Amino acid sequence: MTTHSRPGHRIGWGLTGLAATVATVAAGAPAASADIVAFTINPAGQTYYVGTYYVLSATTSYGAEFVSFYDNGVCIGSNISKGNPEIPLAPVAGVSWIPSTAGRHVLTTNDGKNTMAITLDVQPAPAGSTPDTPRPRPIGCSQIDRMLNTGSS
Repeated sequence: MTTHSRPGHRIGWGLTGLAATVATVAAGAPAASADIVAFTINPAGQTYYVGTYYVLSATTSYGAEFVSFYDNGVCIGSNISKGNPEIPLAPVAGVSWIPSTAGRHVLTTNDGKNTMAITLDVQPAPAGSTPDTPRPRPIGCSQIDRMLNTGSS
């Protein structure tokens, strides 16, 4: 009598069982949500001008999130949200923004999970003023920065 062994079938059944177990565990495990809960510009509530320095801030619901900021779809910087253990506030990430063109600007922030936006109109620099200029290469906008800080590209 000859016995036939089918190791391929055994491996296939083992992998199927492993996949089912992983899917069940993943479906039952709650995901940590670290969404952006607020997006602000400071100083706020004013007329915005080309060449003027502003701070964009994103508040996250959970700490140490890599947050990117965009002006009309172009990355202007990224930062990691941080909290202060002595002050019970939600963690905040921020970047500086110096608009270089007049007109409508859609500012967005993204933490890889969700996006928030602010739309505003920027006026030309006032006559006689000396406008600031934005950094030539924003910090944290490259794919390598995103990969190093979030584990994904």
